Amino acid sequence: RSETRTRNFPEPRWDGSSLQGKTILLWCEQGLGDTLQFVRYATLLKNQGAVVWLECPAKLIPLLSRSPGIDRWIAEGTPLPAGFDCQAPLMSLPFLCGTTMANVPADMPYVMADQALVDHWKEELANSSALKIGIAWQGNPQHRFDQHRSIALHSFATLAALKGVELYSLQIGSGTEQLKAARFPIIDLASRFDETGGAFTRTAAAMQALDLVITCDSALAHLAGAMGVPVWLALSTP
Repeated sequence: RSETRTRNFPEPRWDGSSLQGKTILLWCEQGLGDTLQFVRYATLLKNQGAVVWLECPAKLIPLLSRSPGIDRWIAEGTPLPAGFDCQAPLMSLPFLCGTTMANVPADMPYVMADQALVDHWKEELANSSALKIGIAWQGNPQHRFDQHRSIALHSFATLAALKGVELYSLQIGSGTEQLKAARFPIIDLASRFDETGGAFTRTAAAMQALDLVITCDSALAHLAGAMGVPVWLALSTP
């Protein structure tokens, strides 16, 4: 799908006015990471008295089903139910809610992993006393700005050489081929992730068993932030 979508609805676009007693449909016009970043606003609307529906990619529903403030989840591509009074794209909510640097919604976590999976990964990694760092280095290679986003795995060699540090790969799909040529120890967690139950479900759980996540400009950064997991974002320019 394109990076930004527009939609036409017979229901009006929410203009920031009172939502008391109204049902609002939130929809995702950009990527998975943006959805994870801005779904935090559902709670703000819920606190204004709204019933909040969220239309999102079906593969995100298992993960977001534990997020606060959402009353109903609707998979993209399925018929929209009747009964909502207004609608808004997720990324317009900061403006519509009058967000400033002083009041950015920061109650975390607002995305929660399955606790049974979290317990599994914490138990598995409990024997290591090292600083456990999860890394991801490759975003979507089809993104038009990928050359400014993705980094090479070998860039982590200096970090891997630090005493008391263990690196864990969270990389899925493109970029994993670089693991074969890695000249430093790295434990591949992601090869054991089964995301058939929904996008990021096992990734999210494993991240909560780590001490730090370092990633390029990708959805993993937004996921870590949404869960309150310490995260460093590798940028192409200072």
